[in-house]
Amino acid sequence: MEPMDDPKLRNLLREWRVEDAPRSLDERVLGAKQPWWKLLIGGSVRVPMPVVLAFAVLLVVMGVALVRSRPGPVPSTPAVSATVNLAEFQPVRDVQVRIVRGSHAE
Repeated sequence: MEPMDDPKLRNLLREWRVEDAPRSLDERVLGAKQPWWKLLIGGSVRVPMPVVLAFAVLLVVMGVALVRSRPGPVPSTPAVSATVNLAEFQPVRDVQVRIVRGSHAE
């Protein structure tokens, strides 16, 4: 059985006291107090159907937009030859060495 949702009735029932009433009566009438974490695990929220439908349509539209916005496959570039031909290799004739000293060198 669900607890009453009428705040005026709840306040009236909290003020009303009966002598020798068992504690279980309060729990049956007012509802047992539960820890906040039980509310997070087993609680529910009533949402109007138009809001649920609008949220569902929004999710579908976002999913379609995400699928359409994905880039297509990248065209592959022609493969570069992995072999090196040194038949025309010539050593450098004039070697010029330049020494650059950094600011930390003395």
